[in-house]
Amino acid sequence: MSKDGGATCFKWWLLCCALLLLPALVALGCWQLQRAAEKRQMLQAWNDDSRVIHHLQALGPDSADFVPAQLQGHLLPDHWLLLDNRTRDGRAGYEVVAFMPAEEALLPVNLGWMAASPDRSVLPEVELPQEALFDGRMHRLQGSLVIGEDVWDAGWPKRVQALDEQRLRQELGQDVLPWVLDLTEPVVAGLRVDRHQALMKPERHLGYAFQWFSMAAVLAGLVLWHGWNLRSRGGEFDA
Repeated sequence: MSKDGGATCFKWWLLCCALLLLPALVALGCWQLQRAAEKRQMLQAWNDDSRVIHHLQALGPDSADFVPAQLQGHLLPDHWLLLDNRTRDGRAGYEVVAFMPAEEALLPVNLGWMAASPDRSVLPEVELPQEALFDGRMHRLQGSLVIGEDVWDAGWPKRVQALDEQRLRQELGQDVLPWVLDLTEPVVAGLRVDRHQALMKPERHLGYAFQWFSMAAVLAGLVLWHGWNLRSRGGEFDA
């Protein structure tokens, strides 16, 4: 094969790859638009105060995520978790999760975020409130992506990567409700309770969608230009 023939074959191969990549870029842009729509729905649910739960018995399998709740109760003393690798404003920290007794089960309560010490061996101290009104939003307890093995050390508090319902039952010796109460009003001084508002911004996904669609548009333009170039030269690319 001549040098010119090899170059033409290589450019044909690049064109085929571009044609395969183009729908992938468009699909990624559409997926980001879908995520933006989901975030708008989450924000709408978060800002909907038309129904407030005052008793956990009001929760059912059809209950919506982020329903507002105001629960009077207390927390298990000396039993709480530090959800690791949670950041605020670029700073590493923990989300503090304690447990509220509810009949024969326990309700995880996300008390908020606190900064981590630069020394990983030093765990923060938290003074859990006793009887209090816990004002927040309910969401279902779901598994999270964990990088590496999530080792739960003995003793309390435990630094963990994610909430795991089965492991919580084993460690606490009680049933755990499949819900988490994320506080919107702090009950522990120094803890930030702005977690979900920061995660729900649809503008971020719209920005990502614009990037994917822009790359798709540029790639489509290059494909069309090379296709026109190929046709005008009778099947051979301009070297």
